[in-house]
Amino acid sequence: MSGYTNFAVVGAGTLGNYIVQQLLKDKAAGTVKEVVVLSRQGSKSTVQGDAKVIQVDYSNDESIKHALTGVDVAISTISGTAVDVQVKIAVAAKEAGVKLFVPSEFGGVTVEGQTEGRFGAKANIQSQLKALGIPYAAFYTGLFADYIWSPFFDLDVTSGKVSVGGDGNKPITLTSRPDIARYVSYILTHLPAEQLKNRAFTIAGDNKTFSEIFKAYDEKTGKKLEVTYLSLSELDAKIAANPQNISFVLRKYWVTAAPFQGTDNHLYPDWNPSPAIDSLPVA
Repeated sequence: MSGYTNFAVVGAGTLGNYIVQQLLKDKAAGTVKEVVVLSRQGSKSTVQGDAKVIQVDYSNDESIKHALTGVDVAISTISGTAVDVQVKIAVAAKEAGVKLFVPSEFGGVTVEGQTEGRFGAKANIQSQLKALGIPYAAFYTGLFADYIWSPFFDLDVTSGKVSVGGDGNKPITLTSRPDIARYVSYILTHLPAEQLKNRAFTIAGDNKTFSEIFKAYDEKTGKKLEVTYLSLSELDAKIAANPQNISFVLRKYWVTAAPFQGTDNHLYPDWNPSPAIDSLPVA
């Protein structure tokens, strides 16, 4: 066991709320003592359950430090590219005596030394955490299998029309948010503390191509999807026209990145992540 029992989750949105709810389940089971949620000052909390919600002024170091006092592990689920905010939180965490910081890495693998784009920003955060001297644990999870099926990514399967980069036959790693939350909570509470420090954990709920997923969806629902394919040159053109369009930036990454190999799934022996097809909406 890690000995870590008091947790803080910074942000409870896209992924954060799932982690909060899993920590609360573990609190009910006796492996976690306290769950604190840091939310932006003035925001309305949507957190349900026995979590302590503290509104924080992220421009005020003392406000952050106060919220993190008594916390063993601080888990950031805010934008992974928000370098200044995450580093500010990490500085306050160290001053508050937090023993482990989890940066908002959830997604693709960040390679040390990267300098450009989203992964450059994430690599910058890890570099600053090392310089700061606060132990950290990163979790690489692949795509959120239960989140990407939306108009934002042009993957709204319920519309009957989707688009993907490349030819759809590139394997990708997908893990649902509930499965991510279960893994993160288990690892942070069950592995010895020394095995958590300055380490990255790579997990894969499923490795599939979009073509395989669409075929399984067709068979499951009886609905034939109309698929449009975007070449790398088309994706590059769209990114060049609007570098801030995260949808196309990520879709290019999905085409060019390799699926995870040599994962750390085995560190949670009872982890049984659901297949990607189970996360697709069927309405």
